[in-house]
Amino acid sequence: MLFPLRTPRINNNDDTVKLSAVYVAPGAFVREGEMVAEVETDKATFTVEANKAGYFVKCLHVVGETIAVGSVLAWFGENPNDTAAADTSAATSAKGAPEPTLKAVLLLREYGLDASAVPSTSERLSVAEVQAHIAQHGLQPGATAAALTVDTPTTPVISASSVVAPHADVKSRSEDLTVVERGMLRTVSWHARVAVPGYVEIVSSAKAWEDYGAAFQKQHSLLMNPMLALMAYRLVALCETNVKFNATVHEGRKVLYEQVNVGFTVQSGANLYLIVSRDSQLLSAEAFVKRMLDLQKAAMKNKITVAETSGATIAFTSMARWGVVRHNPVLAPYTSLMIAHSVGVNGHATLGATYDHRLLTGGDAVAALHFLSSPPEV
Repeated sequence: MLFPLRTPRINNNDDTVKLSAVYVAPGAFVREGEMVAEVETDKATFTVEANKAGYFVKCLHVVGETIAVGSVLAWFGENPNDTAAADTSAATSAKGAPEPTLKAVLLLREYGLDASAVPSTSERLSVAEVQAHIAQHGLQPGATAAALTVDTPTTPVISASSVVAPHADVKSRSEDLTVVERGMLRTVSWHARVAVPGYVEIVSSAKAWEDYGAAFQKQHSLLMNPMLALMAYRLVALCETNVKFNATVHEGRKVLYEQVNVGFTVQSGANLYLIVSRDSQLLSAEAFVKRMLDLQKAAMKNKITVAETSGATIAFTSMARWGVVRHNPVLAPYTSLMIAHSVGVNGHATLGATYDHRLLTGGDAVAALHFLSSPPEV
């Protein structure tokens, strides 16, 4: 099944952009967020990244061509052999997907189809054309194909090498973002443009967790008190109490994760990493603490892998080491909850929660904080 990558809008006043580069060959598998192409206007160049994982089937344009904003830039498929459908759709997609009629919209939703994946000979996609496409491909209702993309436009990532100076009267220079900075840009952009973040916090006793960590340290002969790692591990139990904490909203649907991949922030010099312990629900507390220690060591040496910094489904961060008494963290992409731990004052610690209000309420977030304010019973 095909799904499109659309041509992004760079400036409000520009209805077209020029394709300046294509970085992916047909048949290549591309992960979500990886660079696919570059487009430009008279003022700036933007990197276009894959909005979901899939096989790159076909680019509908050649380098140097001027493309209409919103039209299909390239086709991706669920398998590398989805070429025939791309050929039949190319003529209409280059002009932009035709707007479906109301009946066609309802049928598209029933079958989980993207409007731009259905060939049309007019400016309006009819229900008859959708029915013909369904019959041709033998589709069944409730298919897991790409949802309508009207509400999820491609969000371009800026290539810093050609960004216009923010102040025309101030001397400046530009340079490429580092790999870590690009990851930060992607995270912050998702938080700002997709999620609907809220924030709540509570004050709790710091002693209970400190004592629990000290006892765990003694029991397992550890060099340091693993309190923060143990607090992060508590997220696994939290997800068992309510699956919405280990979920997100994507393309208008609620996605419930079967894995608990715990993200944990680590600052290494100028780099900020979100290390990720995957399948944490399968680990004991001792195994989780050991994995976190290994990931932290790798991050501090800047030898962390992409797999070890991606795929978080829930996250934890602490700024207690810097004496911070309150901070409001940015949600990791495709998560609904990040817990923020701050330094204790007069025996009390601050626990905060940034949450995606599309899925969680303030009451949900407060309930999570009260659950995390105390360690598990020994």
